[in-house]
This record gives sequence, structure tokens and C-alpha cells, in this order.
Amino acid sequence: MCPRYYSIRHILFFISCIIFNVSLAQTSIDTAMSGTLDSVTVTAFRITYNGQSLPVANARITSATLQQEVNGTLLPAFNLVPGVRMEQRSEGSYRLAIRGSSLRSPFGVRNVKVYWNDVPFSDPTGNTYLNILPFSLINGIDIIKGPVGASYGLGTGGAVLLQSNFVTDSLLQNAASINLRAGSFGYLGQDLRVTLRQKKLQQTFFISNEKIDGWRDQSGSTKKNITWLGTITTNKHTLKGMVLFTDLMYQTPGGLTLAQMQQNPRQARQATATLLSAVTQQTAVYNKTLLGSFHHNYQLAKNIDWQNFIVGTNTNFKNPFITNYETRHEKNASFGSHLIMRVQKPIGDLKFVIGGEWQVQDADIDNYGNKRGLRDTLQFSDLITTRQGFYFANASLRFKKKWLIELGMSNAYMGYNYARSTILTESAQSKSNLGLLAPRMGVSYAAAKNTNVYLQISKGFSPPTLAEMRPSDGLFYKNLLPEYGWNFEFGMKGIALQNRLRYALAAYHFGIKEAIVRQNNNAGIEYFVNAGATRQAGAELQLDYSTRFSKVHQLQIEFGYAYQPYRFIKYSQAGLIFDGKEVTGNAKHQVTSSVTYHYKKMLSFFVKLQSLSSIPLTDANDVYAAAYALAQSGISLNHKRVRYFVSVDNLLNKSYSLGNDINAAGRRYYNPSSPRGYMAGMSIQMAKYRR
Repeated sequence: MCPRYYSIRHILFFISCIIFNVSLAQTSIDTAMSGTLDSVTVTAFRITYNGQSLPVANARITSATLQQEVNGTLLPAFNLVPGVRMEQRSEGSYRLAIRGSSLRSPFGVRNVKVYWNDVPFSDPTGNTYLNILPFSLINGIDIIKGPVGASYGLGTGGAVLLQSNFVTDSLLQNAASINLRAGSFGYLGQDLRVTLRQKKLQQTFFISNEKIDGWRDQSGSTKKNITWLGTITTNKHTLKGMVLFTDLMYQTPGGLTLAQMQQNPRQARQATATLLSAVTQQTAVYNKTLLGSFHHNYQLAKNIDWQNFIVGTNTNFKNPFITNYETRHEKNASFGSHLIMRVQKPIGDLKFVIGGEWQVQDADIDNYGNKRGLRDTLQFSDLITTRQGFYFANASLRFKKKWLIELGMSNAYMGYNYARSTILTESAQSKSNLGLLAPRMGVSYAAAKNTNVYLQISKGFSPPTLAEMRPSDGLFYKNLLPEYGWNFEFGMKGIALQNRLRYALAAYHFGIKEAIVRQNNNAGIEYFVNAGATRQAGAELQLDYSTRFSKVHQLQIEFGYAYQPYRFIKYSQAGLIFDGKEVTGNAKHQVTSSVTYHYKKMLSFFVKLQSLSSIPLTDANDVYAAAYALAQSGISLNHKRVRYFVSVDNLLNKSYSLGNDINAAGRRYYNPSSPRGYMAGMSIQMAKYRR
């Protein structure tokens, strides 16, 4: 069972205290519908241009897509992007892969650099607690695929840029909204947002509360969050501040064998002759994180901006597992400074960005025995300090309105200092990776009025994260090396059919050396090794179409396809050679599609379909997860200031496993996902405008 959950009455109390003087907006709904696609402005590699002209494979997830709630998570939105896979092993446990497999992500988000409102959200070790964010606070996501080291530092997977609700409506004085959701498997969610705006100061207060009992045994989750966003704007200064506190708990049911899944997919990991069950050991993750950040943009001159930020986080993490009980206290600090210059010359428009970022983490990690969910005898006590930093320079030239040329370079480092206090004879150790040079070159050419072709060459590095250097077996893997590789990419972007169809096609070849791969010992405890080399070559297609009927009917269709025939090139483990085998945890084919119908901006109906081919679950490719297709649907109605919605997840009631454990001990590969589920809710908008 989940811990006690505090219900909606606590949020209703805040409503009565905070927004008693907020009047209800009675403005009429604009029913005019354009029937064409909006232009997309994207910031990639810290330079802003029209997304069609940027020489990079990128994707934008809009607020309209994020509002199509299916299961209270970001999974449906991320999984509509070809080449991007977000998986869920249990409620609250997510992993994210961009153009790659889940080799390095048994849980969490690794090898993808995540920013939130222009400040780093990934910690200095390369890990990202994406699940501590209140997802309903996110109103826009930009995704950059492939190595991003030339501007965002270490990571070969890509970058995810999250944006939250800094309201820009100059007429808005005060606003508030409450969102209530309920669904299958005991899901309840409530959040309250209050925005107060004065002449130069704008503040947003956000509080949310979520819980779900879960479909499987030992799979419940609760998340409580309080967030403050603030911005002050003057003639030359823009100051943004954020404070976030999240108290997250999610139970971890563990993997099942194929026979166990077929017998009873709802059961948690069962006991063996030597190990207790997940229910007996009360396996779960507890994460309490406090984050504070400050971002300052100063306009030094008309065409020169200087941006600085500082971020601090404090995380208390507990993880009772089958074999042990781990606690971590992580203290992180991040600093950054960037100078952005724009020059207009007869030859064309020039943009320069130079700067650097630095991060440090002190982590106290203790491992105990797990005695039925309680800490037992201390086994290890470690102190690990991680330092990461990089400096970079990027230049962009818009030449004769047809050419866009981008050049970039970064130099990064990462180092660990490790000390174990429980073994006095063990000396302190250190690990450093220096001189990680990551160049990038991109060229885009306007081959026709609405068509651009581009070429990109880039190099990326991804050092092992803290969870890979010091995994749950308690050992420090000093000899684990960073993976690195060159990416060669060719693409085409364009608009056709009178601005109703947008298309993007990309083909790439990414060769990774010293690839980091997850392994398990006989007790099911994970560790990581360098696998040699992989060839990650593939192609992606994205189509977006919009049309209008008689001014009040609009139809939007999205289609995406990713082809990823990734292979091991040089890889041997324990005397076995896996050259030529398919890369573990990766689907060769991914198809996504979405159809959305709008009526007068009042009624909206959508259907989504996501399909994956079979996935190899072992390096030897002797076990595969079956292919599956997942359908989702929903309808929403806007009536004055209230929005009502109902959605269905797993519409076809398919049996599948979203988030398999690769190379799992005891052949426990499968984390069965829930059958058909429902969600319903309402959102009430309130606002007061300046007279």
C-alpha cells in the first residue's frame, strides 16, 4: 500500500486564502482557426533561428500537445518524436533515450543533458532526476538530437530544453488555475497555480499533489511539490529565479521472468532460494530534493547580452533494494556565464556565443543491509566529489539569406574523488577525464523557397555517471572510460501545400567507441563495462499536416518514423564475442502517429498510435521483447473558463512491457505495463486583467 495521501481539501484551502480577490475571466473564445502550421522558432546551441533553417535534427513539443493528458506523465508527448523513447519501469520511474538504446539507463535519465528555464537540471555526474519535476508545470520542450558537446557539455545522446510558465501577457494582472484529475489504478492529481503581476515583477506559485496505487504489486507512488517562479524585468536587466521542493516516493516491483509475467503480470519480483521478494523487502525509492536557481540577462549593448546563472540543489535519496539499503545525500552547485553577440554586416548576419559552465557535487553514499524494508548493518560508507566543467565558443553566419553556417567547439573535463571510511586500509582514489574536445560544424542551404538541406558533423563525449562509477555493488570502477564518437548527418526540412505540411528527414551515422553497457551479477546487482564499439546509423522522418474546414473545423495529423538498425562492432564479454549483434535494448523500427480534431477551439479530440518492433534484451540477442502497438485517445471541452477532459490509455488493451531490464540476472527482463486505463479531469481558469 502507498503511504498516507493528503487529499484535495488542502489545495482548496490555498484557493480561499490566496485568490479570494481574483475575478473570473469572461472574455469570449476566439473561434477563428488558421488551418495552417505556425512557424517554429528554436534555440539550439544557444542561437535562435527559424527551426527550418537550423542545421540540426530538432523537435518541438508544444503546450497543446502537453495538454493532451493520458496518464499524468510526459511519456505520450516524448514518444511522438521519432528517435526519442521515454520508458516507464514502474510508476514514477522513467528513462529517456535519444537516438540510442537504454544500455546505460536501468532507471533515470543519463547521457542526455537536460535544462530547465535555461539552467542545468542534470547534475554534475550526468544523472537527471526528471521525475521530481511537476509535469503540468512544463509548457514547452525543445529536443536536440545527437552530440551536443559544442554548446551543452558532456553527453552523446542529445539535449532536452524544458520551459515553464513565465507568463508574457502584458494585460494580465492576476491569474489562477486549478487542475483536478482522477483515473484508473487509484490515480489522483491536483495542482494549483497562482500568478501575480506588477509593473516589473511577475511571480508564479505552484503546488501539486499526486498519487497512484499502481496496477502491479509494490508499484504505488506519491509526489508532492511546491514551486516558485519569479522574474523581474527592467530596461537592460532580466532576472529569473526558481525554487522547487519535491517529496517523491515510488515503489519498485522489479522484473519478472517470461513465465511469471504470463502467469500473473501483476505480481512483483518473487523470492528465490537466496533472495527475498520485492514486497518483503519493501523496495522503493524516496527522493526529497530542494532546488534553487538564479538567472540574470544583462543587455550590455544593443546587440550584446551577458547571461549568468547559479543553481544549487540538495537531495536526500533512499533506496531499499532486494539486496541492500542505500542512502545518498547529494549537494550540487552549478555556475555558468555566456556572452551572446550579434553583428549585422553586408556579408550577412553574424552571431557569436562564448562561455562556460561548472558543476560540483558532494555525495555521501552509505550501503546497509535491507531487513524487510529497514536499514540493517552498515556495509559501506563513501564520500565522492564530482567536478565537471566546459568552456565553449559558437559562431553562426547567415549568408545571402540562403546559407547558414555554424561552427562550434568545447573543451570539457570531469573528475571524481573517492574515499571509503568503512575500510581504513583502503586509500582514497581519483579519476579524471581531461581535454575532451567536442567540435561541431553545420551548414544549411535554402535549396528552394520553402526547402532547406543541411549537413552536420559533430563529436561528443559521455563520461560514466556516478551511478556507473560506483554502482549498487559498492565497488568503485576507476578504469571505466568515457564513451565517445563522431556523428555525420544529412537532412532536409521544408514546408509545402501552402504552409499546411511541414516535413523533416534526417539520415545519420554515429560511431561510438568504448560504449558503456549495463551488466548484472548472479545476485541481480548491476555494474557497467566498456563494450568496445557500436555503429548507430539510422534515419528519421517527421510529417506534420494541418487543414481547416469551414473556418470552425480543423484537423491536425502527425506522423513519425525512426529506423535504428544499431549493431555492436567490437564487443566481447566474459570470453563471449558479440560482434555484429543488435545493440541491446533498442528497437529497429519506431512508428508514431497522431490525429487531432478541433471544433471552434472549444472541442478537441485526439487519437495517438505508437508502435515498436521487437527489442533484444541480451547482448547475445537470444531473448527479445515482443513488438507492440499502443493506442491512446482523449477528448476535451472548453466552456468559458472551465476545461473538461477524458482520456484512455492502452485503448486496445494490449499486454506489453514498457521499460525492460536488459541483461537481467535470473532472466527477469520484464516490467509488465498496465492494461486499459482511464483518466478524467477539469481545469478551472481564473484571471483579472488591467483596466
